[in-house]
Amino acid sequence: MLFSIGSCKKGYEARFGPFYILDDTTVVINGDMGSRVDNQLERLLNKYPEISYAIMEKCPGSRDDEELFKAARMIYNQGVHIHLPPNAKIESGAVDFFLAGTTRTMDGGAKMGVHAWSDGNTSATEYPVGHEEHEIYIDYYASVGYSQHEAENLYFFIINAAGPNNIHYMTAEEILTFGILNP
Repeated sequence: MLFSIGSCKKGYEARFGPFYILDDTTVVINGDMGSRVDNQLERLLNKYPEISYAIMEKCPGSRDDEELFKAARMIYNQGVHIHLPPNAKIESGAVDFFLAGTTRTMDGGAKMGVHAWSDGNTSATEYPVGHEEHEIYIDYYASVGYSQHEAENLYFFIINAAGPNNIHYMTAEEILTFGILNP
């Protein structure tokens, strides 16, 4: 459902969950990506097919990684450039979403936080390397442009950087090492 201008933050044309339409080509992403994020983005792209630029602001993560990956692949297939302004703070699944940008840039001061996922009972690091529970993440990274080797290295860095109840903000060196930006 498209919300009226009255339900949008001032200055935005429309809102689809965490996605705010700035103009025909630009979307601002602000907020948690829930279990309907793929449906929200699909409706957005149907209404605004010229979207080519996304600005991520405060995005604490996702509630359903499988649905997030579907949405992120839509962004990747659309060829969207994603940018983090100086005040941006993206965490957890939002970092995975950022990686779907066909070009990815950030200003100084922006922060990217990563950690191990958990299903509520078991943490990612409790599964051995090679376990099928890791595959969805590694396959996702490969689907948005990382080689298999790069996808595995990035994934195991992320899950070992911090436990599920903590967050590790990536350093400039880590961002470079893992090819997070690709201007």
